[in-house]
Amino acid sequence: MINMTYTEEKNKDCSLENITITYCDRLVQITCDDALKNYLEAPGNGALQLSAHILAEYKKRRESELNISQDSLAIEILAHVYSDSFAEAVSAAGSHLPAVLGRAVHKLMKQVMLHTEIIDCGESAVDNNRWIWDGLMPFKNIIYGILGDRA
Repeated sequence: MINMTYTEEKNKDCSLENITITYCDRLVQITCDDALKNYLEAPGNGALQLSAHILAEYKKRRESELNISQDSLAIEILAHVYSDSFAEAVSAAGSHLPAVLGRAVHKLMKQVMLHTEIIDCGESAVDNNRWIWDGLMPFKNIIYGILGDRA
């Protein structure tokens, strides 16, 4: 069972290991930071458990279902969290490249990280990327297998 404290006036769901989740109409926003990464790395946690919690909490708060499947939501979370980690690793490796190339790699990876700070998980009517996460669902066993307990 996931324990949360609630800040209703901001419509945020905070303190699941300090993860910040904001519930909007047909959309949830998850802050992709160390709190989320630490949660996913802890034994017994994972994106599937977090997704189940988010979907249940959305229904409770908004009094309607969020039209996103648990797997689609989990895959989106995993893709954003680990794309950010990949960008950090590539950016760090840039110091071993020629200066011009290293700066270009660092700039590109900074752009990747800026686009992963907030994970916007919306229904297809409000999120033009939903098809990507839905389209990856047939590969969920491979994705979850690679990521192990984080899934």
